Amino acid sequence: MPTVNIKGQDVELVAPTSVADAYDCLAALGNNTTRGMAAALGLCARGPHKPAARLKSHSQADWLRFGGDVIDHYHKKGLQLDEWLPQANEAVELVASVVAGTSQGEVTKAAGN
Repeated sequence: MPTVNIKGQDVELVAPTSVADAYDCLAALGNNTTRGMAAALGLCARGPHKPAARLKSHSQADWLRFGGDVIDHYHKKGLQLDEWLPQANEAVELVASVVAGTSQGEVTKAAGN
């Protein structure tokens, strides 16, 4: 499990188990980069130092709201975007790996392997 350090706090990152959530999170990233990256961090973060934000539904608007809630979580803790957003890149990579793994599996299956 990768771990990122955000202002002295270790946050474990776990790839999402839902392929649909991974696709929706990446779609949010395409609509608003900062909120999408924050949503990826919120989706992948585990442990006591994960953002205090919950995804309430799975609509595209809610993914953006979820990302906004993660942004607000860190803002309330006194952190600026540049103090945690770079670490969100690792979460985006985990989310993308779930989608890429699915795509690779579909290519392999289609090829008869």
